[in-house]
Amino acid sequence: MSGMFEKKIMIIEDNEFSRVLITTKLKKNGFKNLSVYGSSVEAWEEIARTVLVDNPFDLIITDLNMPDLDGMDLISKIKDDPLSVKLKIIVVSADADQFIIDFVLALGACAYLVKPYLTNEMVAVVEAVLSDRDIPEVKGMF
Repeated sequence: MSGMFEKKIMIIEDNEFSRVLITTKLKKNGFKNLSVYGSSVEAWEEIARTVLVDNPFDLIITDLNMPDLDGMDLISKIKDDPLSVKLKIIVVSADADQFIIDFVLALGACAYLVKPYLTNEMVAVVEAVLSDRDIPEVKGMF
């Protein structure tokens, strides 16, 4: 289990408050190898670079609604590229539309968290995805 905390995690979130919240909570729970991006275009460039040198991220946590390259397009780029197709992705979004959630999961995301969510639940989902366990049910803050 301690090896999980060394895994490379990329956080892509255009909202500064959400970036800080996710990063702080993961660090407080022992995750050490975090890369944080406010731009999905820059993040995609880094994803592509790391898979080319065979040092990919173990997990991508991404917002869905971003101004430059939206989360659905980013997931499609990741899953359409044979070098990055196996990357694990968790989506965090304020969009609670079940059609959108189902579509994003069908694109290849492992989990979808609706904002606002409890940060402890987010950590539990991250741990489950990284250890290939079943995703726990998330009740959120509703």
